[in-house]
Amino acid sequence: MTASPVTIGRDQTLTVAHKLMREHRIRHLPVLERGRLVGIVSQRDLHFVETLRDVDPSVVLVEDAMTEPPFTVAPGARLETVAREMAARRIGSAVVVERGKVVGVFTAVDGLRGLADVLARPATAQRLRRRAG
Repeated sequence: MTASPVTIGRDQTLTVAHKLMREHRIRHLPVLERGRLVGIVSQRDLHFVETLRDVDPSVVLVEDAMTEPPFTVAPGARLETVAREMAARRIGSAVVVERGKVVGVFTAVDGLRGLADVLARPATAQRLRRRAG
């Protein structure tokens, strides 16, 4: 999970969203309105909206590209549950919220890192070799 994630206001432009994503090397931005989570916008969302006719990214607002409501989870949510729900919804991220505040973003890349860590454990590798052989 990315703790203390970069966020964006719903009234910011797509150009600003792209700039934040590039600067921070991220693909998902929780969208806030007066400090309250109202959506999420992904790099994919931005590119989709920008393919529409007559869309000027310096004028069109994040609220026009964001997904609402975003998928949210608590900090203590089980990884298995979060991963299954993300797969079922075919989404790339979950916003981690605690007491109404955004505290993190969990992405598919985070999930793959966790899977790689589990698979790298000697006990896991042994079990997999026994199953295969």
